[in-house]
Amino acid sequence: MADVFVDTDERLDSLVGTDFKLVQKIDGTAFAIDTLLLANFAALSGQVVRVADLGSGSGVLSFFLKFRKPSTEVIGFEVIDELHSLAQRNCQLNPQVKGLSFECLDIREIPSRCLPESFDLVVTNPPYYPRGSGKIPPNPARAAARHEMTGTLRDFIEAGAYLLPYGAKLDMILPANRVYEALAIFKELQLGLRRLRFIHPKEGQPAHLGLMEAERFYNGVHEPIAPLTIHLANGRLADEVDEIVRIGLKKVKS
Repeated sequence: MADVFVDTDERLDSLVGTDFKLVQKIDGTAFAIDTLLLANFAALSGQVVRVADLGSGSGVLSFFLKFRKPSTEVIGFEVIDELHSLAQRNCQLNPQVKGLSFECLDIREIPSRCLPESFDLVVTNPPYYPRGSGKIPPNPARAAARHEMTGTLRDFIEAGAYLLPYGAKLDMILPANRVYEALAIFKELQLGLRRLRFIHPKEGQPAHLGLMEAERFYNGVHEPIAPLTIHLANGRLADEVDEIVRIGLKKVKS
Protein backbone atom coordinates (compact mmCIF):
# COMPACT_ATOMS: atom_id res chain seq x y z
CA MET A 1 0.00 0.00 0.00
CA ALA A 2 1.21 3.51 -0.78
CA ASP A 3 2.13 6.00 1.96
CA VAL A 4 -1.00 7.33 3.62
CA PHE A 5 -1.62 10.99 4.35
CA VAL A 6 -4.66 11.52 6.54
CA ASP A 7 -5.72 15.13 7.12
CA THR A 8 -7.26 16.40 10.34
CA ASP A 9 -10.77 16.12 8.87
CA GLU A 10 -10.22 12.55 7.65
CA ARG A 11 -9.89 9.00 8.94
CA LEU A 12 -8.36 5.83 7.52
CA ASP A 13 -10.81 2.92 7.28
CA SER A 14 -10.24 -0.76 6.59
CA LEU A 15 -13.00 -2.36 4.54
CA VAL A 16 -13.95 -5.47 6.44
CA GLY A 17 -13.14 -8.72 4.65
CA THR A 18 -10.76 -7.01 2.22
CA ASP A 19 -7.21 -5.69 2.16
CA PHE A 20 -8.47 -2.24 1.10
CA LYS A 21 -7.58 0.89 3.07
CA LEU A 22 -9.67 3.94 2.27
CA VAL A 23 -9.53 7.51 3.48
CA GLN A 24 -12.91 8.92 4.49
CA LYS A 25 -14.02 12.39 5.52
CA ILE A 26 -15.41 12.71 9.04
CA ASP A 27 -17.87 15.40 8.00
CA GLY A 28 -20.84 13.11 7.38
CA THR A 29 -19.91 11.93 3.87
CA ALA A 30 -18.26 8.68 5.00
CA PHE A 31 -20.01 5.49 3.95
CA ALA A 32 -22.74 3.94 6.07
CA ILE A 33 -24.73 0.71 6.24
CA ASP A 34 -26.72 1.60 3.12
CA THR A 35 -23.54 1.36 1.02
CA LEU A 36 -22.84 -2.12 2.35
CA LEU A 37 -26.41 -3.25 1.75
CA LEU A 38 -26.39 -2.02 -1.84
CA ALA A 39 -23.01 -3.64 -2.53
CA ASN A 40 -24.39 -6.92 -1.18
CA PHE A 41 -27.61 -6.59 -3.22
CA ALA A 42 -25.94 -5.73 -6.55
CA ALA A 43 -26.45 -8.27 -9.35
CA LEU A 44 -22.81 -8.98 -10.23
CA SER A 45 -23.16 -12.59 -11.35
CA GLY A 46 -23.52 -13.73 -14.92
CA GLN A 47 -22.08 -11.73 -17.79
CA VAL A 48 -21.48 -8.48 -15.90
CA VAL A 49 -18.21 -7.03 -17.19
CA ARG A 50 -18.60 -3.22 -16.95
CA VAL A 51 -20.22 -1.49 -14.00
CA ALA A 52 -21.08 2.20 -13.60
CA ASP A 53 -21.41 3.73 -10.13
CA LEU A 54 -23.45 6.95 -10.40
CA GLY A 55 -22.66 9.46 -7.67
CA SER A 56 -19.66 7.45 -6.51
CA GLY A 57 -18.50 9.86 -3.77
CA SER A 58 -15.21 8.74 -2.24
CA GLY A 59 -15.41 5.43 -4.11
CA VAL A 60 -16.34 3.01 -1.33
CA LEU A 61 -19.21 1.32 -3.19
CA SER A 62 -17.01 0.89 -6.26
CA PHE A 63 -14.31 -0.75 -4.14
CA PHE A 64 -16.84 -3.12 -2.60
CA LEU A 65 -18.07 -4.12 -6.05
CA LYS A 66 -14.52 -4.73 -7.25
CA PHE A 67 -13.91 -6.94 -4.23
CA ARG A 68 -17.04 -8.99 -4.89
CA LYS A 69 -16.12 -9.53 -8.55
CA PRO A 70 -12.49 -8.58 -9.28
CA SER A 71 -12.81 -9.30 -13.02
CA THR A 72 -15.26 -6.42 -13.54
CA GLU A 73 -14.31 -2.97 -14.77
CA VAL A 74 -15.89 -0.39 -12.47
CA ILE A 75 -16.14 3.31 -13.33
CA GLY A 76 -17.42 5.80 -10.77
CA PHE A 77 -18.99 9.10 -11.81
CA GLU A 78 -18.93 11.94 -9.27
CA VAL A 79 -19.51 15.66 -9.82
CA ILE A 80 -18.21 16.99 -6.49
CA ASP A 81 -14.52 17.68 -7.05
CA GLU A 82 -13.58 17.14 -3.39
CA LEU A 83 -15.14 13.68 -3.33
CA HIS A 84 -13.76 12.76 -6.77
CA SER A 85 -10.27 13.75 -5.61
CA LEU A 86 -10.69 11.58 -2.52
CA ALA A 87 -11.70 8.63 -4.70
CA GLN A 88 -8.57 9.18 -6.80
CA ARG A 89 -6.46 9.19 -3.64
CA ASN A 90 -8.09 5.94 -2.54
CA CYS A 91 -7.12 4.38 -5.86
CA GLN A 92 -3.53 5.44 -5.25
CA LEU A 93 -3.65 3.91 -1.77
CA ASN A 94 -4.73 0.56 -3.23
CA PRO A 95 -2.55 -0.01 -6.31
CA GLN A 96 -3.35 -3.74 -6.17
CA VAL A 97 -6.89 -2.93 -7.43
CA LYS A 98 -7.00 -2.97 -11.22
CA GLY A 99 -9.85 -1.96 -13.51
CA LEU A 100 -11.25 0.71 -11.19
CA SER A 101 -11.39 4.39 -12.16
CA PHE A 102 -13.31 7.55 -11.37
CA GLU A 103 -14.47 10.40 -13.59
CA CYS A 104 -15.43 13.87 -12.40
CA LEU A 105 -18.68 14.17 -14.31
CA ASP A 106 -22.20 15.42 -13.68
CA ILE A 107 -24.49 12.43 -14.19
CA ARG A 108 -26.84 14.73 -16.13
CA GLU A 109 -24.09 15.06 -18.75
CA ILE A 110 -23.67 11.32 -19.25
CA PRO A 111 -25.74 11.23 -22.50
CA SER A 112 -23.42 13.80 -24.06
CA ARG A 113 -20.19 12.26 -22.74
CA CYS A 114 -20.70 8.48 -22.72
CA LEU A 115 -21.75 5.87 -25.25
CA PRO A 116 -25.28 4.53 -24.86
CA GLU A 117 -25.79 0.92 -23.73
CA SER A 118 -22.12 0.73 -22.72
CA PHE A 119 -22.45 -0.90 -19.26
CA ASP A 120 -23.76 -4.25 -18.05
CA LEU A 121 -24.81 -2.95 -14.64
CA VAL A 122 -25.47 0.46 -13.12
CA VAL A 123 -25.51 0.99 -9.35
CA THR A 124 -26.43 4.16 -7.53
CA ASN A 125 -26.97 5.45 -4.02
CA PRO A 126 -28.52 8.79 -5.04
CA PRO A 127 -29.21 11.76 -2.76
CA TYR A 128 -32.12 10.84 -0.51
CA TYR A 129 -33.84 14.19 -0.01
CA PRO A 130 -35.82 15.95 -2.76
CA ARG A 131 -34.77 19.42 -3.83
CA GLY A 132 -36.13 22.04 -1.46
CA SER A 133 -36.80 19.68 1.45
CA GLY A 134 -35.12 19.47 4.81
CA LYS A 135 -32.24 21.42 6.30
CA ILE A 136 -29.25 21.79 3.98
CA PRO A 137 -25.92 20.93 5.69
CA PRO A 138 -23.36 23.76 5.57
CA ASN A 139 -20.69 21.47 4.10
CA PRO A 140 -21.16 21.55 0.29
CA ALA A 141 -20.03 17.95 -0.25
CA ARG A 142 -22.33 16.61 2.45
CA ALA A 143 -25.19 18.76 1.18
CA ALA A 144 -24.80 17.40 -2.36
CA ALA A 145 -24.53 13.81 -1.09
CA ARG A 146 -27.79 14.08 0.87
CA HIS A 147 -29.92 16.53 -1.14
CA GLU A 148 -30.80 16.72 -4.85
CA MET A 149 -28.48 19.63 -5.59
CA THR A 150 -26.58 18.03 -8.49
CA GLY A 151 -29.27 15.73 -9.82
CA THR A 152 -32.74 14.47 -8.98
CA LEU A 153 -33.88 10.89 -8.58
CA ARG A 154 -35.18 11.09 -12.14
CA ASP A 155 -31.77 12.32 -13.36
CA PHE A 156 -30.01 9.33 -11.81
CA ILE A 157 -32.49 6.83 -13.21
CA GLU A 158 -32.42 8.45 -16.66
CA ALA A 159 -28.61 8.26 -16.72
CA GLY A 160 -28.78 4.61 -15.71
CA ALA A 161 -31.35 3.78 -18.39
CA TYR A 162 -29.20 5.49 -21.03
CA LEU A 163 -26.17 3.36 -20.11
CA LEU A 164 -27.97 0.01 -20.10
CA PRO A 165 -28.62 -2.30 -23.07
CA TYR A 166 -31.55 -4.71 -23.30
CA GLY A 167 -31.66 -7.02 -20.29
CA ALA A 168 -29.05 -5.15 -18.22
CA LYS A 169 -29.85 -4.03 -14.69
CA LEU A 170 -29.98 -0.93 -12.51
CA ASP A 171 -29.55 -1.49 -8.75
CA MET A 172 -30.21 1.28 -6.25
CA ILE A 173 -31.06 2.10 -2.65
CA LEU A 174 -33.34 4.96 -1.67
CA PRO A 175 -35.76 6.02 1.08
CA ALA A 176 -38.79 3.74 1.36
CA ASN A 177 -41.12 6.70 0.85
CA ARG A 178 -39.63 7.28 -2.62
CA VAL A 179 -39.98 3.71 -3.92
CA TYR A 180 -43.27 4.41 -5.70
CA GLU A 181 -41.79 7.57 -7.23
CA ALA A 182 -38.96 5.47 -8.63
CA LEU A 183 -41.41 2.87 -9.94
CA ALA A 184 -43.26 5.55 -11.91
CA ILE A 185 -40.00 6.72 -13.46
CA PHE A 186 -39.02 3.13 -14.28
CA LYS A 187 -42.25 2.69 -16.21
CA GLU A 188 -41.66 5.84 -18.27
CA LEU A 189 -38.12 4.76 -19.15
CA GLN A 190 -38.92 1.13 -20.01
CA LEU A 191 -37.28 -0.27 -16.92
CA GLY A 192 -39.12 -3.17 -15.30
CA LEU A 193 -38.86 -3.93 -11.59
CA ARG A 194 -37.00 -7.20 -11.00
CA ARG A 195 -36.35 -7.24 -7.26
CA LEU A 196 -37.51 -5.15 -4.29
CA ARG A 197 -36.44 -5.44 -0.68
CA PHE A 198 -37.48 -3.13 2.13
CA ILE A 199 -35.08 -2.34 4.99
CA HIS A 200 -36.28 -1.76 8.56
CA PRO A 201 -33.97 0.12 10.95
CA LYS A 202 -35.22 -1.84 13.98
CA GLU A 203 -37.55 -4.71 14.71
CA GLY A 204 -41.12 -3.40 14.92
CA GLN A 205 -40.34 -0.13 13.11
CA PRO A 206 -41.53 0.74 9.59
CA ALA A 207 -39.19 0.41 6.61
CA HIS A 208 -36.93 3.41 6.00
CA LEU A 209 -35.03 2.19 2.91
CA GLY A 210 -35.74 0.17 -0.20
CA LEU A 211 -33.34 -1.84 -2.36
CA MET A 212 -34.55 -1.90 -5.95
CA GLU A 213 -33.41 -3.67 -9.10
CA ALA A 214 -34.81 -2.76 -12.50
CA GLU A 215 -34.07 -4.41 -15.82
CA ARG A 216 -34.01 -2.64 -19.17
CA PHE A 217 -37.16 -3.52 -21.17
CA TYR A 218 -38.32 -6.12 -18.62
CA ASN A 219 -42.09 -6.59 -18.52
CA GLY A 220 -42.56 -9.49 -16.12
CA VAL A 221 -43.37 -9.99 -12.45
CA HIS A 222 -40.87 -8.81 -9.86
CA GLU A 223 -39.36 -11.04 -7.16
CA PRO A 224 -40.43 -9.94 -3.68
CA ILE A 225 -37.66 -10.48 -1.15
CA ALA A 226 -38.26 -10.85 2.59
CA PRO A 227 -37.68 -7.54 4.38
CA LEU A 228 -34.35 -7.04 6.12
CA THR A 229 -34.23 -5.75 9.69
CA ILE A 230 -30.97 -4.10 10.74
CA HIS A 231 -31.39 -4.10 14.53
CA LEU A 232 -33.36 -6.56 16.62
CA ALA A 233 -35.59 -5.38 19.46
CA ASN A 234 -32.72 -5.93 21.94
CA GLY A 235 -30.44 -3.62 19.93
CA ARG A 236 -28.26 -6.36 18.42
CA LEU A 237 -27.66 -6.53 14.70
CA ALA A 238 -29.77 -9.08 12.87
CA ASP A 239 -27.75 -12.15 11.81
CA GLU A 240 -27.62 -11.28 8.10
CA VAL A 241 -26.41 -7.75 8.76
CA ASP A 242 -24.03 -8.86 11.50
CA GLU A 243 -22.35 -11.28 9.10
CA ILE A 244 -21.81 -8.54 6.51
CA VAL A 245 -20.45 -6.10 9.10
CA ARG A 246 -18.15 -8.60 10.87
CA ILE A 247 -17.02 -10.87 8.03
CA GLY A 248 -17.59 -8.77 4.94
CA LEU A 249 -19.22 -9.28 1.56
CA LYS A 250 -19.13 -12.53 -0.36
CA LYS A 251 -17.43 -12.76 -3.72
CA VAL A 252 -19.27 -13.94 -6.82
CA LYS A 253 -17.86 -16.22 -9.48
CA SER A 254 -16.27 -14.43 -12.41
